Amino acid sequence: MADTGFDSQTRLARAAGVEQSVISKIIAGASKTSKHSSKLAAAMGISADWLINGAGTMQGGIDSPLQRIDVSKLVKVFDEKGDTGEAITWISEVPEHYRAYIMKRNTGIAQAPAGTVVVVNPNRSPSTNDLVVTLISGTLSVFRYHLSGDGGGFLSVDDTRIPVTPVRSESDIVGPVEQIFIPALSK
Repeated sequence: MADTGFDSQTRLARAAGVEQSVISKIIAGASKTSKHSSKLAAAMGISADWLINGAGTMQGGIDSPLQRIDVSKLVKVFDEKGDTGEAITWISEVPEHYRAYIMKRNTGIAQAPAGTVVVVNPNRSPSTNDLVVTLISGTLSVFRYHLSGDGGGFLSVDDTRIPVTPVRSESDIVGPVEQIFIPALSK
């Protein structure tokens, strides 16, 4: 474990997406193999064949090391139709329920132009001035959310000439934006 850069069972478990007790049982010899061996091998960047069978070399007999896959940084990608079945590796750990959306068009929010990847927490209610991802009439976009005095909400964009719009239904709001990645800014 230490040879692969993990200083604790807990960190390895988080990176592999398994319970810490799985690793503890393997290290203690209580479990020779595990259905999670491939996840552990991927997280450590080592050969699953070597980990499971002791065959070959730890690095899989290749000149360059295997790429590590840290599932604690994977975010499921969603679009207008729902879960795409794809995932992206994010820059930091995020809770499993977070979702990534790739904005296909400019949104009217400077921080979320076309091509932006936004990570949303669908389990949190938005607060005033939060950026939110919306799904309105089958179109994904990002707006700034404003809470009204009666508990309702309004949506706005950066252009102050465009009036705020009342939220028709809470189901139009996917959730507040937690993190944003802008691949390239045009000049």
